[in-house]
Formats: sequence, structure tokens, C-alpha cells
Amino acid sequence: MSTFGPSPSNSNQTSTLSFLTRNHTLSSRQPRKPKTSITKTNSSFVQRIITNDQLAKILMARTSEDTNLFYNCGSNFVWMDAFGHPKEPLSRIIFTRAYPTAHDVNLLTRGSDHLDIIIGFSSGDIIWFDPLCNKYGRINKNGIMNSSSITMIRWLQGSESAFMAAFQDGSIMLFDKEKEDEHFDPTDTDSYHTYTTTPSGPSTLFDKQTFSVTKLPHKSAHKCNPSSYWKLSQQPITAFAFSPDCQHVAVVGLDGLLRVINFVCERLYDIYQSYYGGLTCVAWSPDGRYILTGGQDDLVTLWAFREQRIIARCQGHHSWVTGVAFDPWRCDEKVYRFASVGEDARLILWDFSVQALHLPKTVSSPFFFERGFNRNDINGKPNTRHRGASVSSVNPAPSIYGSSQDRPVLVHPPLSKTEVALLQPTMVKIVHADPCTGVYFREDVIVTTDKRGRVGLWQRPPTPPPPHPSSSSSNSS
Repeated sequence: MSTFGPSPSNSNQTSTLSFLTRNHTLSSRQPRKPKTSITKTNSSFVQRIITNDQLAKILMARTSEDTNLFYNCGSNFVWMDAFGHPKEPLSRIIFTRAYPTAHDVNLLTRGSDHLDIIIGFSSGDIIWFDPLCNKYGRINKNGIMNSSSITMIRWLQGSESAFMAAFQDGSIMLFDKEKEDEHFDPTDTDSYHTYTTTPSGPSTLFDKQTFSVTKLPHKSAHKCNPSSYWKLSQQPITAFAFSPDCQHVAVVGLDGLLRVINFVCERLYDIYQSYYGGLTCVAWSPDGRYILTGGQDDLVTLWAFREQRIIARCQGHHSWVTGVAFDPWRCDEKVYRFASVGEDARLILWDFSVQALHLPKTVSSPFFFERGFNRNDINGKPNTRHRGASVSSVNPAPSIYGSSQDRPVLVHPPLSKTEVALLQPTMVKIVHADPCTGVYFREDVIVTTDKRGRVGLWQRPPTPPPPHPSSSSSNSS
């Protein structure tokens, strides 16, 4: 393993990172760039930026094989070469008044002389930053639209300017870097358009779980942020993830709920509850069939998106699960490889297939598949809504709007241990001295991060050759 990155001054904050290779294409339209120089700024929000003395020479020598690594930790936002060439950061920004909590790189607009990065802060502020020209812009300045801490931020796939941010106050907001900031108060129902969805049924578990969407009036919507405001919970939203086709988004929070939302028409479809405690991380499988969650119950849980049911619980961690990810290079129709990390500093690899599931001893197979997979909705009626043979076969937008406007939200109370299959780990390894915060798959390595800002690069085991017909089966890696 190769670790790099100095410890930050504030080691209590979690770290996140992202990768960017230089092998890309850029859209024909020249993207707009931020205007304020971060090296000459008088803003009290930025303390200083430290750039590598050889930065210009390093950038000139880089090739399409090089990979940039960006991560935020403590009060720092750091840009490095992913493989430590050089070992010193290419640049480091130190912020004051607030610390960065999340960031994302726009893969659509990246170019040899341009890079769009959004950085979310504990104050709700958002920095739009281009490290190649060291210029930036501010969105939601001083929390004018939401002063709660940002917990996750992501560019919308296929968009040059739109992005989504989750907040600690239980809301999610959609922004556009091209739009202006404007004071926003979602409780002012006379000034904004709001519609609310509430789950129905006899259960009291989700009585207070509403989903409201607030929009700006038409006259200001085209020029002012936010593009949309979602209120989901009274507790923090911890993570969200888009389906591969960008039609749906899975959202998790400290209220212990997984929400599946139709992003196109902004409608809540399903609510699932963790075994106990809050949920901290979420990921989609590359084919969009499954959703992974991890949380304070020390479990990784696998859900079937199309069939709307829990598939398995994965036991192996001894503390809260903090990161989950599917391995796109080891997922096919038969076996899905995914990984998880936790505050126990463990990296666990899992291989999922229907044949590998361990059914509870007290449950026979027919009963398990009928009850454990929760084929009935909350009212006890058969759940007949099935999402089709393929995630990519989602209906076009007009059909989505027409079929989902009035449909009720399906709620799925947690099932007992005797009703859910268990999945055993493929590999367990303690990889850090401090609690882990994230896990990422690259084609050649597995990457882990911890709360002290350390980044670990783990070489993948070689893929075993197919067994010779005359020899016995070899063990898989």
C-alpha cells in the first residue's frame, strides 16, 4: 500500500476524494470560467493557497496516463498526483470561517486548460473552483439560501452547470453555477410553489415522513438559484447516489431511511428502513439493479431496485459502516463484487450471487422468497409495480409524469433477522490505523481513505486464469 498526504490541522473532519484522468474529450462549446483570482482575493473565507513551485513544469510534462487526486480534509482542499509524482501537493487551499465537507469534479467540462470543481462547506457555502487557473466563484454565499452544513455535493451527469447538494438540515437543493443567488425561505408558501407527498397506510413508522418540493416562481426560476428544493427529513441527509441512467436517486440519512426518488419528475417512490440506527452511505450497482447501503447498525444491506425488496444483510464490520462501492470491473450478470469500509478501519470485499446467499436456518426457501422479499405493500395488497426487465427501459419523460403523479409512496418496514438472507465476506483486512471514511474502485487499484486524511492504494489481486479441463478447479482470488 502507498499512503500519502499530511495530516490536517483539524483531524476531526472526515475526508473525501475524487480522481480525474487526463484522457478525455471536451464539448465544443467553451464553458464559462470563474472570474475571481484565489491567489489575490481579499475574502476572509480563504486564508491562502500554496502552489507547488514547479507546477507549470509539472503540468507541461503530464500525459493522458496521469491521474489527478483531489481531497478535502480539515480546513484544506488538496490537489495531488494520484501516484505521488511528485509526492508534494500540486496545490493546497486553506480556508477560514468554514471547512470543506464535500466536493466533486465535472467530467463533462474538463479540459487541458479548464476544470470545474465544486466544494461544499460546513457553512453551506459552495465554491466553484478551477485549479488550472486558480480562479473561483461563490454560490450560496454566507448561507443566503441554506446555512446548514453540506454533507454531499455532485454535478448532475451530462450537465455543464447544474449540481445537487445535500444538507445537514435534512434537505437537498439543486443549483446552477450560471444562476444568481437570491434569498430563499421555503417556509414562505406565498412566494414559492410547493407540493408535498405523504405516505399512506396504517403504519405509524412513517407518519411524519413527507417529501416536499419547492420551486421558485417562473419569473425568477430561469436566472436565480435554487433550481429546486427538497425537504426530506428533520435529520441530516448523509449521502445520495444517482442510478446509472440518471432517472432515479437513492438518498440516505441519519433517520435510518433509504428513499428512492424519481429524479425526472421529483417524486418519492419507496421508503426503506435500516435494521436500526442511521444510514451513512449508498451506492448503485453498475447495471442499476441493486442499491447498497451502510450505516450505524454495522451492516451493509443490499436492496433490489426493480423488485422493491431487501435482498441480503452483510455482516462483518465491528463498527459503523462509512463507505460502500460496487466494483464495475468485477460485476456481471452472475456475480457482483462490492466493498465496504467502516470506523473499525476494515476493508471488506463481498461477492454477491443468488446462489451464495445463506438463508436463515429457521426459514424454508419458499417462505423466505414470499415474505422475506416483502411482496406486499404496507396496506397488505399485492405489490404489482415492477420496474421492468431492464433499468435502461425506463419510459420517456411524458410517460413517467403520467404514471407517477398520483401513485402512493410504498413504505417497507424493516424485516427481522429470520426473514433476510445473510452474505458472508470474501475478504476482511484492517487497512488503516484510524477510522475509514471512503472506498473507491479504480481499474488497477482499490483506494481507501481515513479521518486523518491518509489515502491508501491497494493493488488488486491478479485475475486467476481459467482452469485447465484436465486439472481440478483453482481457487478464486
